[in-house]
Amino acid sequence: MRTLCDVCENAAAILFCAADEAALCRACDDKVHLCNKLASRHVRVGLAVPNAVPRCDICENEPAFFYCEVDGTSLCLQCDMSVHVGGKRTHGRYLLLRQRVEVCVSPLY
Repeated sequence: MRTLCDVCENAAAILFCAADEAALCRACDDKVHLCNKLASRHVRVGLAVPNAVPRCDICENEPAFFYCEVDGTSLCLQCDMSVHVGGKRTHGRYLLLRQRVEVCVSPLY
């Protein structure tokens, strides 16, 4: 399964921009991020080939659907509901995109 570019909706996305919350192909990334100095500072990570669905860090059996920013864990629906009760409901949690990212320390260019 390939991720399509959120801008042109045609080409395969090769990177993800956290500031824009968008997956972009090379051509659209150039258009969006080379247009001005501020946009060029956005942190972007390369998208890698999708891998197997990650498993829940708690039960280690079910597929993970959520990531908790505070706990640093990937959780299935059932474990998320049992772990995030009461005051923990305020934890920043995100849906997993099912897209592995490449770790890159140098610029993408």
